[in-house]
Amino acid sequence: MEVEPILGILSIPRANNNPFLGNQNESFTEILTVAERMNCVAFVFSPFDVDYKKNAVWGYRYNWKSPGGEWERRLYPLPSVIYNRIPNRTMENRENIKNLLSELKQKYGPRFFNPCFLDKWETHKILCNSKYTKDLLPETRKLDRPEVINEMLMLYDAVYLKPCANSLGNEIFKVCKKNRSQYYFIHQSLNQHRREGVVTHCSELVSELPQSEERTEYIVQQAIPLAKIGNRPFDLRLLVQKGHDGKWRKTGMAARIAGKESITTHVFYGGTRSPSQKTIRVAAQNCGFSIKKVKNQLKYIQSTVPKVIEKAYRASFGELEMDIAIDRFGKVWFLEANSKPFKFDEKLIRAKSLVRLIYYVRYLDSLQ
Repeated sequence: MEVEPILGILSIPRANNNPFLGNQNESFTEILTVAERMNCVAFVFSPFDVDYKKNAVWGYRYNWKSPGGEWERRLYPLPSVIYNRIPNRTMENRENIKNLLSELKQKYGPRFFNPCFLDKWETHKILCNSKYTKDLLPETRKLDRPEVINEMLMLYDAVYLKPCANSLGNEIFKVCKKNRSQYYFIHQSLNQHRREGVVTHCSELVSELPQSEERTEYIVQQAIPLAKIGNRPFDLRLLVQKGHDGKWRKTGMAARIAGKESITTHVFYGGTRSPSQKTIRVAAQNCGFSIKKVKNQLKYIQSTVPKVIEKAYRASFGELEMDIAIDRFGKVWFLEANSKPFKFDEKLIRAKSLVRLIYYVRYLDSLQ
């Protein structure tokens, strides 16, 4: 008789009747539903609730049969596979949690996957140091002194200032030279949405960056002259995952077209979703580049970048979402990767990703 795999989804539940918030709540219930259909036991648990002496863990499963549905906490055997979905970097970087994650990684090896968030600068350095991926990257420098901004603007018409550890286009600046003595910037954040300004020195730009108790590190990145649809730039979200054989494959890809006056393509800032194939086809017609060459470059990225990242981190990843740009000449650029991607809005891609996730869990379970 075949033993069912036991998937533990690692998170930090809240101590009340609603342990998971918003998107996380929806995402976990979807995973648990698909796992059950595919004969896989699955639950969500906290790293603080593991008892190695008893070989047990307190975990949460969703009870659809209760009125309105609710999360129920009960005792489970230790999972055979752990999927790290700790929701944010602040939690993941706490010293006690880092120690617990290190312990789990040591105990489970490759069966503990997606061990950490990716840092933009670290990822750039990894890919820049590989002969297989260095030519895919826009020029990027660490903002370790204000003069870096001016040095980059001597080479490029515009640059982006991006926090190394943020996502969703939050706290991004686009900067260009207004004239010899002034810099024009646009700042985009989840709180303020958009604001503009003019400063006379790079140090003033640095002072515009968000201030917090923990110093936020930034990169300065060349602004790619993106291909456009209806005079609006677009980029691509490419999801790659491992499946039944532990090999990387493309799960799906979708385009995001920038909103009016937005400096990124994120839907939160007015961006719109668009089918990737149609978007690439229209852009190729507008710009005159080869669709075949673009597709070949995309295939190369999806087969190469995940392997290089995974090897450098010496860890097991099961999924990566990559942000990809196409410039007006048809060159494809890698912008960044997310090791804990948000769910795709495209339903077919989302459904496929859930099934592939459980197939990968089954593969990892077989490694015991």
